[in-house]
Amino acid sequence: MKKLWEEIVNKCGKESIEKLGKKINYKIDDITRVNLEEFLSHASLYLLLYHDTDSEVKEIVNKIKQIIISNCTIIMPEDAPHKEFLKRITARKLKHNRLKLFTTNYDMLFEQAANECGFTMIDGFTFTFPRVFNGNNYDYDIVIRKNSRITAQENYAGKVFHLYKLHGSLDWEKDEESGQIRKCDFANNKMPVMIFPSSIKYETSYEQPFFEMMSRFQTELRMDNALLIIIGYSFGDKHINSMIFEALELNHSLQLVIVDPYIDNFEEIIKRTERSANIMLIKCDFNELALNYPYSYAYSQEEMGEE
Repeated sequence: MKKLWEEIVNKCGKESIEKLGKKINYKIDDITRVNLEEFLSHASLYLLLYHDTDSEVKEIVNKIKQIIISNCTIIMPEDAPHKEFLKRITARKLKHNRLKLFTTNYDMLFEQAANECGFTMIDGFTFTFPRVFNGNNYDYDIVIRKNSRITAQENYAGKVFHLYKLHGSLDWEKDEESGQIRKCDFANNKMPVMIFPSSIKYETSYEQPFFEMMSRFQTELRMDNALLIIIGYSFGDKHINSMIFEALELNHSLQLVIVDPYIDNFEEIIKRTERSANIMLIKCDFNELALNYPYSYAYSQEEMGEE
């Protein structure tokens, strides 16, 4: 976030940012140490108050949003850990629950990793074109049907996982006529459906398709013997935090693993860990986790046709 703010100041100009700060009643003591989320919150509330009539404020806010979009438009490098992580974490008995991957990131790295490794994503969108969001799609699964089957038991297809993008995605666009959320080419999407950093994101999370994904997240946390692995999350979203810690209180079979290279800075989390046997802290980054996550060779879905 610090590097992102530096780029915003460089591209928008120090004077423009300071001038905007005064207009939206956001005090800037040190322009190098501004909380981007708080700054955008003030700007968004200002625009709501004046019904988007201030073109100067609107222009800078839109420019900031485009800078955020640009920084999240990433082509996955060859050494990215996403492919190895998916390969390892999905190596399980096919009759077990599918991996459900929830992310607050806007980027397309997991989608690119899935494409390169031949994974099928169930992401809430229809399989017909244009791909339109419908939460019921998360209830579907993919099975292999053969005419020569001996038993009536379904053969679940391998390399399938669920993807939930809690804050939107670069490849989501909204059809203004129908109000539908559709998939599109993320490289050419100028107005993606995303919840940008601001206090308004809590309100927006109750709109579709975000509400559907938040509801699914809460439901999964209350499942028996659920395992939640948190990777690189700063615990900056109060509504998500509330779901996690409420689930820990209500669901005593929930196991929580928090992975972060700066875990020593999470004082409140460390205190919770000392009081709970259901929380484990791991000090490492995503790349280290992907390379060291236990790999079940017996259930490698790359080599398995059937269980």
